Amino acid sequence: MAPVPNGTYTITRPPEQLLTMLEGAPEPKTPVVLLPPTGNPGEQEWQLEKLGNGNYTIRNLRSETYLSYDGDPETNKPVVGYPEPREWALYQSEEPHTFHVVVPGGPVDGAELALDLSLLRIFPPRIALRPLDVNNLRQAWTFRFME
Repeated sequence: MAPVPNGTYTITRPPEQLLTMLEGAPEPKTPVVLLPPTGNPGEQEWQLEKLGNGNYTIRNLRSETYLSYDGDPETNKPVVGYPEPREWALYQSEEPHTFHVVVPGGPVDGAELALDLSLLRIFPPRIALRPLDVNNLRQAWTFRFME
């Protein structure tokens, strides 16, 4: 587990695609998507808070909902905004400030699950729980601290 200080971040993937909570929040279960910068304050800004057990909660500033999913973790389950906090583990990747965002607690159906692009081919691209591949840098996210 890599230490990431509490604070506000953009969570990105090259080339400049940001984790985004779409308009419609704070409706529960609003899909989390990947978009270029929208210019809408708070939509793409996330409050990271480290918990005593080393896991994190990730809360969207605009909607004030947490990065989450409905019920128990399963492969391909959509990632949505949720009013209740959900814990995530951050695994340092080979790149600085870049992490795999992983469901804590070990394997589900034989694989650890991480935030990744959904297999749904729709726009904007949705985020879902996918089997973790620590060697796949494309599955890692860059955390950029906001002043």
